[in-house]
Amino acid sequence: MITNLKINKQNLIKILIIFLLFFLSANVFARGKRGVDYFLKPQLGLWFGPITPIYSSYYDVDINLGGGAYFRYNTIINTLKIGVESTYQNFESEGVNTLTLCPVYTNLIYRIPINAPLKFQFKAGAGTTYIRIRPDRVDQWDPLGMLGIEMSFAAGPIFNIGLRIDYLLIYEKHIKGASRNGHILNTGITLFFNIGG
Repeated sequence: MITNLKINKQNLIKILIIFLLFFLSANVFARGKRGVDYFLKPQLGLWFGPITPIYSSYYDVDINLGGGAYFRYNTIINTLKIGVESTYQNFESEGVNTLTLCPVYTNLIYRIPINAPLKFQFKAGAGTTYIRIRPDRVDQWDPLGMLGIEMSFAAGPIFNIGLRIDYLLIYEKHIKGASRNGHILNTGITLFFNIGG
């Protein structure tokens, strides 16, 4: 198990380096019309990548792959969007329990207003997450907060390609007898489609 984890981390680092090099050359691939800012369109997207328990959660469950979908809509301020997101995350453990999370949350996305092919966005949001633990038969909804960053570039007028890192805090201390919260780090490749006029 530990050997596979090291191989996965090495492969993840190689993938991240390749995508970073790809992003740095984004101006070669972005073929949109000059002066058109595709960030100003509503966006529908998907992401896929490693989901990693961190802090105290690291000792409870193992790293796995997860994914999600999201929708973002413009605000009256050009650098801000409002997003709605949902993900699916399933964790195995060395014990007998499996943990399934289905976070659903809204977030505010702020794009750094720099005129460059590579766009950086910061995210903050809140919502709730459905938690299922088996075989303990625990099913509950807990509050959730999130912070994140994305790097992306327009790969044409229709879609953007990016890399995202999100930190999820699952607030469980409100439960009687709970002494800690859940901490998850999501990293992944994201593809979002620019929709609308």
